[in-house]
Amino acid sequence: MRPVMPAPDGALMPAGPLDLLCELPVPLRMRFADDLSRHLARHCAQGGEAFSCHVPMGQGGPSPLDRLRYIRDPLDFPRMLVSARHGNAFNRRFHDTHMRAGAFSSGQPAGVASVFEAAGLIDPKGWIGVYAVAPFVMLVDRARLGTRPLPRSWADLAEPELRGEVSFGGWRRPGMAHHSALNTFFLLAMLRLLGPERFGRLLANVSELTHSAQMPRIAGTGASVSSIYVLPWSLADICPRRNRTEMVWPREGALAYPLWTTVQSAYRQRLAPVVDHLHGTATADFLDRNRYPALAPRRQPALPEGARLLWPGWDYVRHPAAASDLKHVIALFRRSREQMEREVRRCA
Repeated sequence: MRPVMPAPDGALMPAGPLDLLCELPVPLRMRFADDLSRHLARHCAQGGEAFSCHVPMGQGGPSPLDRLRYIRDPLDFPRMLVSARHGNAFNRRFHDTHMRAGAFSSGQPAGVASVFEAAGLIDPKGWIGVYAVAPFVMLVDRARLGTRPLPRSWADLAEPELRGEVSFGGWRRPGMAHHSALNTFFLLAMLRLLGPERFGRLLANVSELTHSAQMPRIAGTGASVSSIYVLPWSLADICPRRNRTEMVWPREGALAYPLWTTVQSAYRQRLAPVVDHLHGTATADFLDRNRYPALAPRRQPALPEGARLLWPGWDYVRHPAAASDLKHVIALFRRSREQMEREVRRCA
């Protein structure tokens, strides 16, 4: 077995056929790689087949997953892919030629909790398997919010009294006109949920975009830039100023960003030890503890009581309209920022 070793920023995939290429959110990577190494070492010690696995540890810069969207031949594609990326792991030709033909399958076990099924996270085509979600919630700076009503739903973020008091994930390099990155998943979900008019009002309420990792550090302090931060539950939960902040699980449901996998159908049985580990109890325990609720079968969801999840749906994600909607929300966001900057200059 090739060891599951950390790979530095910019590391390329090992040469030759790769059984598993696995990218996870940064806080999960090292522990997941260690657990997988121990699991596969036990598998080999019991006479099982060795696997070639690669879990890149880079926190920036090029990633081995960047080249996947250029691949045309499944022989050049990892036999199993675990990803936290949204929409850019397959190019359109590869998807239409191979995914639609059944060359890949989800490995999704039956028996997941109803809250995940109700959100539509189980792929009806059986191509993509969701093994966990990163729920996006609100972290409210109650001191800065003052006497204004505490938001309880995503729709509340469009209310006029929250002008300049909403922040979601993004950043831009100094001197650049546009943001280098922004949470387009949040923007797309809000456009679909709120409709064009309320979505425009929400954009007018956005103050500064903030890196998600910074939000729990500044919420409830004098450096806070907003009253309401939109961020993953895993980060909202570590904010230490519980007397000045409050985590809100929106009434419509937390936005469920999927952590997913797909397996080449021809290798599904061979890779069963890896697939089973991904959906197994030990991995689910680790994910649940870190506020990434797992879809392991026959398991109570690690969610607040009565909590719901919100997901745009597989039909929408795969529809060509999603790509044009993405360009549209980015354009709307940029126009909103330009308008806000003009207003600030006029006031100055």
